[in-house]
Amino acid sequence: MTEPQPGARIIVGLDRNGSHNDTVLAAALGQARLTKAAVSVVHAIADTATTAASLDTAASHDRRAARQARHDAATEDLHRLLAKAPRDGDAPVTVDYDVRHGDPATVLLSAAQHANLIVIGTHRTGARSPLLLGTVSQDVAVHATCPVLLIPTP
Repeated sequence: MTEPQPGARIIVGLDRNGSHNDTVLAAALGQARLTKAAVSVVHAIADTATTAASLDTAASHDRRAARQARHDAATEDLHRLLAKAPRDGDAPVTVDYDVRHGDPATVLLSAAQHANLIVIGTHRTGARSPLLLGTVSQDVAVHATCPVLLIPTP
């Protein structure tokens, strides 16, 4: 078994309403324990029409407050999810949170620029083939510069 390189990092993409976030997180934490890597839990909040110009107007105060509330709620949800994750006392894992606003695939790819692995869940939609991925997982798998571990919906 080879020793992990210093600074090894695993990016975990979680969907705030994801039905199998616990499975995705468990897979990432297990891999982190094996490789002694740190984990960054990343969540993207898709912004709708938030531009610098729209944030400069007086009416934008409510939009900024709502944006901050979404950010805080997502961070709280991620803390709760991690608190429920199984612990292995012999192999502690360093975990940080990264809640960003933007397109989920773009956010994950940006966060993973220097990562060793990306772990994300997949979504099946309707009668599509189980071999087809959701939009985010497909974009990440195609454009990532590191390995991607896709966890299918149970």
